[in-house]
Amino acid sequence: MIKTHNLIYLGPEGSYTEMAAQKFMESAGINDFNRSIKNSIISVIESMDNANGDIGVVPIENSIEGIVRETIDNLIRATSRVMITGETIVPISHCLISKSDIPNNIEKIVSIPQALAQCRNFLEKTFPEAEKLSSKSTSEAVKQLRDLPETYAAVGSSRAAEIYGLNILFSGINDEKDNLTRFVSLGSTVPPATGNDKTSIAISISNKPGTLVDILNIFKESSINLSYIESRPSKKVFGDYTFFIDFDGHIEDENVQRTIGKITPYVNFYRFLGSYPRCKA
Repeated sequence: MIKTHNLIYLGPEGSYTEMAAQKFMESAGINDFNRSIKNSIISVIESMDNANGDIGVVPIENSIEGIVRETIDNLIRATSRVMITGETIVPISHCLISKSDIPNNIEKIVSIPQALAQCRNFLEKTFPEAEKLSSKSTSEAVKQLRDLPETYAAVGSSRAAEIYGLNILFSGINDEKDNLTRFVSLGSTVPPATGNDKTSIAISISNKPGTLVDILNIFKESSINLSYIESRPSKKVFGDYTFFIDFDGHIEDENVQRTIGKITPYVNFYRFLGSYPRCKA
């Protein structure tokens, strides 16, 4: 019996996450799957907590705005069976979309905060008086336009404008044209090592001088390259932080195993978040 996969991702239709999800399925050679579209990142991750063999897709990093905090925070809090299994990069090209075809009609602009930030210079120069409103995703913002007056516009993808039958007032409005977002797939099993892998972990460390330096030196002495490190509030004690770390290698590599063992005495909390093939931009 052929298994039908469930694909769980941030929607609605026309989102950049949907584009990333499609890329993941194509690269895996999976043609038969059911879509489960969620209205928030946390809903995707929570759904994966109870999933068995399903694939989740969420954004994790933007080349302009940096880490997607909602993704990182909720992955750290998720059960250990939810892990990153892959990554892909999607070019972001924002459009200003509306029911109206007259730019001068626009009084309010809605989108996800990251998208508004990525288009800040354009929006402030072209629509300095327009009120900026927040939504859960770019595609949700575009979808909402169908029930809003023509004085509203949304920042979203050309695909979303097409799906919902709306007008594109301006294309390519992001301030930085080389705008990329990294998306990750989620699952419950570690993919086999490929020789070109990345591992993600989260750790909290004892609040003693030099502890973080000691941990970083262990990675250096092991000749393991750290490609990303970000501190996030632990949300338990004020002043305590959890560090999200990406580094080269697979959790099954002997050198990685030894290194994890060496840093263990320095950490109060350790969460393995996944080992997966590295994606090139």
